Amino acid sequence: MERERRIEEIMQFIDENRESYASLAVCRRALERGLAAVDNEAIQRLEQRLQTIPEDELEAYYYIIK
Repeated sequence: MERERRIEEIMQFIDENRESYASLAVCRRALERGLAAVDNEAIQRLEQRLQTIPEDELEAYYYIIK
């Protein structure tokens, strides 16, 4: 339950704050370092990626957006 809540909060933050450095930092860390911007494709890829990452990595992304 806690994991799903964190994923939801991360995704909500990134969707609502696509231009923020925190959103870009999470997407770059989770997807690819050279990512230029957070777009719909990046958000979809991130949502899939968050389902499979270890708990400590998820906590790190959560910390970045909080």
